[in-house]
Amino acid sequence: MRFFAGFIIAFAIIALGAAITIISGVYNVAATVPASGFEHLILHSIMLDSVRAHARNEVQKEWTEAEVIDGFCEYDAMCIVCHGAPGKERSDIGKGLEPRAPDLVKSGKDWTNAQLFWIVKNGIRMTAMPAFGRTHQDPVIWNIVGFVRRLPQISAPEYEAMEAQIRKSAGCEGHQHHMPMEAPP
Repeated sequence: MRFFAGFIIAFAIIALGAAITIISGVYNVAATVPASGFEHLILHSIMLDSVRAHARNEVQKEWTEAEVIDGFCEYDAMCIVCHGAPGKERSDIGKGLEPRAPDLVKSGKDWTNAQLFWIVKNGIRMTAMPAFGRTHQDPVIWNIVGFVRRLPQISAPEYEAMEAQIRKSAGCEGHQHHMPMEAPP
């Protein structure tokens, strides 16, 4: 009984300390202040476990060249700003994010197709990763996943050549980046 009472008192003290920290404004939420190792560990673990739990079973998928090009156009319009690309730095916006958006050339291969799809469709809270499922249909999101899957195999000169070729052929001209979703009934 004594142990239980001590546990309750310790929990109450921790909760009170957390409440005082929250209410006082002493906790700095500025994006210029990196998360502590503890914060990063906790929040990153929560994100990883959540994505794994919510993404459906793995989807084995092959993408056509046209789908990869469509994915490139979407990535170029919406993702490169924060994530960069082979030979392309993040924009000033991407450099100012905390937590920093992952380099998908390196970390894209750490996720399954289903997990990447879930992340792009639903976004990640408190990371600046938007939920593109609100503005894009599933086939468009799958094309983005297809392009992200291709990123690790593309060198900087290959990316630049791909970019020039697609732009020259007007491959992204008139490309509909925002496919309207039907309003819910």
